[in-house]
Amino acid sequence: MAEFRTESEGHIGARFEPEEVRVLTGLVHEMAGVLETTHDAPDPITERLFPAAYDDPEDQRAYEELIGDQLKQQKLAALARVRASLPNTDAADVILDEDATEAWLTVLNDIRLAIGTRLDVTEEVMQRELDPDHPDGPALAVLHWLGWVQESFLKELGG
Repeated sequence: MAEFRTESEGHIGARFEPEEVRVLTGLVHEMAGVLETTHDAPDPITERLFPAAYDDPEDQRAYEELIGDQLKQQKLAALARVRASLPNTDAADVILDEDATEAWLTVLNDIRLAIGTRLDVTEEVMQRELDPDHPDGPALAVLHWLGWVQESFLKELGG
């Protein structure tokens, strides 16, 4: 299982097992695909990742014209930063500076939101025991694991 440790001022170390590296690499790649895809119809994931800033449609349209795709580009940059910090080998120690730490926290949160949205996960679903035979079982296991990784990371940051 992933382990986090403080390396030095502003630097967090992480050790990932081979399967964890493969899962994270795949998720980062999939998330980039989601963000880079243009949807003709509303997409629940992008709506969750980029919620409306205003209730009034005119205000929202003005806001979107003002910021353009800046938020999307920031998320893509965070994904690129995480991708660059993941090793090409199976298992790895990763050292994250403050910028990389911020990118990792953003990406972990966004991937969890995307999976949860896709599965229409509720708090009740998250509290149930995992059923490996359920069609959503593997994705829910990944969602739980990502939550644990994020929580472990945050504990080390606060540590």
